[in-house]
Amino acid sequence: MFLIKLIHHIYTLLSFTRFKHLSLLLVLFSFFKGYGQQQLAADIQMPAFPSTTVGQVFQVLQEKQGTLFSFNSNILQMDSTLHLAAYQGNLFGYLDYILGKEYSFKELGKHIIVQYTPQRMSVDFEVQTHDKNKVVIMGYIKNIRTNRPISDASIFDRDALLSTLTDHNGYFELDIKKKSSLIAVNVSKEMFRDTSVMVIFPIDAKVDHKKRRYGYFSGYEEHKGLYQSFFGRVFLSPAQSIQNMNLGGLFLYSPYQISMTPGLSSHGFIRSQIVNKFSMNILGGSTAGVKGMEIGGVFNLNQYDMEGLQVAGGFNVVGGRVKGVQIAGLSNQVFGDVQGVQLAGGVNKADTVKGVQIGGIGNLIKEGAGATQLTAGFNYSKGVVTNQVAGIANRAKKVKGIQLAAVVNMADSSDYPIGLLNFIKNGDKSLSLSIDQDEYLAVQFRSGGRILYSVLGVNVALADDHIAKYGFEAGIGAVLLHGNKFMLRAEISNRNQLTHNFKLLSNSHSSFRMIPELRLSKNLSLFVAPSFNYLSKEDSPVTQAGKSLWKIWGGDKNNSKLFGGGAAGIMLKL
Repeated sequence: MFLIKLIHHIYTLLSFTRFKHLSLLLVLFSFFKGYGQQQLAADIQMPAFPSTTVGQVFQVLQEKQGTLFSFNSNILQMDSTLHLAAYQGNLFGYLDYILGKEYSFKELGKHIIVQYTPQRMSVDFEVQTHDKNKVVIMGYIKNIRTNRPISDASIFDRDALLSTLTDHNGYFELDIKKKSSLIAVNVSKEMFRDTSVMVIFPIDAKVDHKKRRYGYFSGYEEHKGLYQSFFGRVFLSPAQSIQNMNLGGLFLYSPYQISMTPGLSSHGFIRSQIVNKFSMNILGGSTAGVKGMEIGGVFNLNQYDMEGLQVAGGFNVVGGRVKGVQIAGLSNQVFGDVQGVQLAGGVNKADTVKGVQIGGIGNLIKEGAGATQLTAGFNYSKGVVTNQVAGIANRAKKVKGIQLAAVVNMADSSDYPIGLLNFIKNGDKSLSLSIDQDEYLAVQFRSGGRILYSVLGVNVALADDHIAKYGFEAGIGAVLLHGNKFMLRAEISNRNQLTHNFKLLSNSHSSFRMIPELRLSKNLSLFVAPSFNYLSKEDSPVTQAGKSLWKIWGGDKNNSKLFGGGAAGIMLKL
């Protein structure tokens, strides 16, 4: 505040002394030396560390001062060894002491942003005021050490939401509407220390002390971001990618934006660094993020986070985190975490999910300990997932809840898989050979988890008087007791029957059976399984006015029956 008041007094003095053609007064300073840096200017006292690491020092600072650090892991190794003497002074001096002059620091709330900036730049420019309501700032940016021009440096005014890049000669022009007598023009370039230029205009206007709110995306990593993805390469310009690298995780807030395409936006060139409360993209748009609602006719691209509701006719792509609901006709892709719901006609993809994914074709995540995936096609989780329901297949490392698929489930660990085939690494896979009360020889394959499993079987009638010569069986079972010598299973199955020439009959045989299993060895066991059966013969009359008859053993070959039965056999664990 003292600096701003001092500048204002100088400006007032100049105005009264008739210096009407004086265009500006420049004050250059780096962000990390800016006023208002309360944490960086705070006094600290640190003990000596004969041998420590950067990560341990940051941990001590967090515990003593409550300071949090954000940085790209590629520029700063947390396990780097340090040998530090005792220190008493301000926080900025200590960080400068342990990391060196090649790093710079910005303060944002409780966070200190650490950047690798070995290079320095100089700014030389002038101001033209041909229009009383408009100012054109033009100039050159050079490397202060080599005096060579710096191309593709970002020049921006974060209060007016204006931005441009320098050309190959380091030259730029920035048009600004004069709404106050004092503005801050910021200069950023990857690997260079940021610079801010305070510009005072000789006009009779009050200084606007109300600043635009801005923030920093702490999870920003340029080599993994939206601009490095397929969508970034196809839909975003190289200039926007350069701007993104220069400004890093910096973003500004705005109430709304409207765009036709990513290149035609109400925010102009700085659009990809703006977080909007409401964003309307006629065809598609690119913003820093959303805290509210975004609607896109074809697509929405967010560099950082999305909080609220995002709807697109085609696809949504978010480079950071999502907290809320995403709805897309084709796909939702999130490079970070999702807390909420993803709904797509095609595919949903995210890093970590805590919520629900509903996809017409599939869902893909790396980790979803609190996630439920629902799809008509396939679900995939590289790590943990809570529930998976698919029309075709599920794949996960570990499933904590139910895994249901019409065809196949695959996992390292899944106790409750339900599907025709279940390939669970720590689960159950076995092959059995048995004969039942109707003299059918059955070969059955069981596959599943430690509790639930599926049953697939082929049956052949040993007697010649059976109309149904063959049968195909499918069912589900559960392990009730699991011991070293004894196991108890319960199964429900249904057998569809065929004639000797493989003609499908309308008859079916449903069974509920208990299977006590005596283990002879680790992989071999014997069983005798009592069962309760219902035989449906739709092409045969039912006796006693259509009521099924109960028989203690065996069914009538010509009628539907409820009857008791059993099977005996041998089981081989695979």
